Amino acid sequence: MNKKIELLAPAGDFEKLKTAVLYGADAVYLSGKDFGMRAFAGNFSDKELVEAKNFCKKNKVKLYVTVNIIAHNSDMKGVEKHLAFLNEIKADAVIISDLGIMDLSLRKFPELPVHVSTQFSAMNYNTVNFLYNMGAKRVILPRELSLTEINEIRANSKAELEIFVHGAMCMAYSGRCMLSFHTKGRDPNRGECNQTCRFKYDITSEQIPEGFYIEEESKKGTYFFNSKDLCLIENIPEIISSGICSVKIEGRMKTQGYLSTVVKTYRDAINLYYKDKKKYKYDPSWTEELSKVSNRGYTTFRFNDMSVPADQNYGSGKAESTHDVAGIVKEIIDRKYLVVEVKSAFHAGDEIEIVIPGKRILNVTLNEIKNVIGEPVERTNPNQIVLIRHCKSVIPGSIIRIRK
Repeated sequence: MNKKIELLAPAGDFEKLKTAVLYGADAVYLSGKDFGMRAFAGNFSDKELVEAKNFCKKNKVKLYVTVNIIAHNSDMKGVEKHLAFLNEIKADAVIISDLGIMDLSLRKFPELPVHVSTQFSAMNYNTVNFLYNMGAKRVILPRELSLTEINEIRANSKAELEIFVHGAMCMAYSGRCMLSFHTKGRDPNRGECNQTCRFKYDITSEQIPEGFYIEEESKKGTYFFNSKDLCLIENIPEIISSGICSVKIEGRMKTQGYLSTVVKTYRDAINLYYKDKKKYKYDPSWTEELSKVSNRGYTTFRFNDMSVPADQNYGSGKAESTHDVAGIVKEIIDRKYLVVEVKSAFHAGDEIEIVIPGKRILNVTLNEIKNVIGEPVERTNPNQIVLIRHCKSVIPGSIIRIRK
């Protein structure tokens, strides 16, 4: 497989779709209002799905739609209707985890490509081949596989293979978890996970009367199930050499600021690799960039053939970042001012960073801020529209960040 590897980004709503495309995604994955695994993302109505498909086609980006719930009987009529609609609008693929839905799609809509979700947990080449022989075009491999195992699957299967390279991880096998169902009555396998694994727990055992505490735990409890986030930015050469056709970023619930930074960083790394494979070298600034957006600490997890206690974040279930998204550039006026939609408050005199699609990041001091009628502003407020001085190379969609 000599085709350039695909960079696949999440799109929780239309604005995030535009951000993913603007910052270099080759393909996006998203969901309709039903049957996807992120029920609390903005998601797309049927009308918006048509608009999304047209937008992607115009920008030469592929559109994959998730239909990856584990279905109940009551879902099936609605699923068939939804598949018919996705076939009609010519989605580039549907992402499916349920064998019954897969069979339905392949029988009724054979021209609609099927990608098998990571939630199927295809851990070996026999399973991948079974899915491929059924008619699946691509299999999205579980995060629990090592590079050695991925290479072995690649050597023994003709299916396209996709892996996650960045983002949050579930404590269960590829999302097959029932914790939030038992604690809150919300079914994770139908897109309603409330991330119970991020809660703090005390761990005791009747078999150990004095109680059991892992080393990092205090008497107040621990975030025992809380995995760090996956980050494979240092492993781009090995991933591409393995024959993987697509690398995927998690995050349909994440912000435009998160998307812009993560997509841009992986885009830069992939482009640099293809520019000169022999001279390619990992740039530590990429990891520094990724630390600026929401994360729980980073790990390569099983990719390098081993998993260790350090893959877990026992100290906190909260995602942290070093920077906030201060605003988004909406338009440019006469090459004099940037029109900015404020997301987090900032002040005149602040040092900001401007993340520009396909360009280096600019460091700027805000000497002047104005409101829409030209009056000076000392402090901005969220959702306010303000004007700041134009900077070279900045385009609409550029993201303004500020250190916390």
